Amino acid sequence: MLVEKEVRRVSVFLRDGTCIAGNIHINPGERVIDFFNDSKEAFIVVTDAEFQGHSHMRSFRLYAGNKIGKKGRSLILLKNAIKFIAES
Repeated sequence: MLVEKEVRRVSVFLRDGTCIAGNIHINPGERVIDFFNDSKEAFIVVTDAEFQGHSHMRSFRLYAGNKIGKKGRSLILLKNAIKFIAES
């Protein structure tokens, strides 16, 4: 069964200083903070993810051939690595 979701654009700031802009998919009417505080899930998926300030990136390496990329279709992030989020 397919569940309809709302797409929200967010910036995710990680504890190591990395910033990722992308989309999260939440239940209709759900607040972004409730989505992140859901203790049943340890991970979140960010789609259309784009790294901001990617020259200082320490946590991730996205490979496109032999090049490090700054964009990925989707990322799975550990919630414990997140310092804070901002809805765009």
